[in-house]
Amino acid sequence: MMVDEMRAAMSEGIACIVDGGHPDMGRDLQFLMQLSVRSGMPIVAGFGYYAQPFYPPKIERWSEGQITHELLQQARTQPIGALGEIGTWDVMTPTERKVFRAVGRAQAATGLGIFTHTNFGKGAMEQLDVLESVGVKPERVVIGHLGGLPDPKAELLKAICKRGAFVGFDRQGGPSDSAQVPVVMALLEAGYTDNLLLSSDFSLAPDLKSNGGPGYAKTVTVFVPKLREAGVQERTLHAILVDNPRRLLAFVPKAAAR
Repeated sequence: MMVDEMRAAMSEGIACIVDGGHPDMGRDLQFLMQLSVRSGMPIVAGFGYYAQPFYPPKIERWSEGQITHELLQQARTQPIGALGEIGTWDVMTPTERKVFRAVGRAQAATGLGIFTHTNFGKGAMEQLDVLESVGVKPERVVIGHLGGLPDPKAELLKAICKRGAFVGFDRQGGPSDSAQVPVVMALLEAGYTDNLLLSSDFSLAPDLKSNGGPGYAKTVTVFVPKLREAGVQERTLHAILVDNPRRLLAFVPKAAAR
């Protein structure tokens, strides 16, 4: 069934899927590898630790250095290609801060991109502050779940873009998307095309094609047409949908990641 879902997404224009799961969320790398091989869909596997409610007990005990060491060991030995989804909820806890610092150190040692989870933008600047404090360059970071903020002027999002990071409109492809089009347009008009990423945060069974849903391509098939209707040009859409994710995911492996 999942092979069919991947093939359907490919037929609708999806060239690669980034999986935001990792072991503390029940992700199975072997399954992803089989799915990719059988369907032909390239899948980039994320890794790390999601957020406080999902951490294994050892994370509370481990030091920042121990967490960093574990992440680097995973980077050396597993077929993974991004740090994420790394999250906080309303307020960053001390343990989440420790994990964010460790993730940042792992990023600096490997060059991998990072994508984060926020509760609709809460704590977004703090996430970026913590990552930068340990040497992460903002252009290697996506601050996640920033679509849907009640701010048509996009002031928070512009501030993140100004620092060089990506903003993630990553729950796209649903009936409420139209309200987010003006926010995207505000970012484009401010000159931040190169800082915008779109994706679906796909995780619900009812959205599967086999269940009558829009499928894994829903960002492209449901949300992007609304941007076209608003006047976004094809070259701008290509930059957002192709060039930006390519730039985030591409990296030159460093010695620590070999």
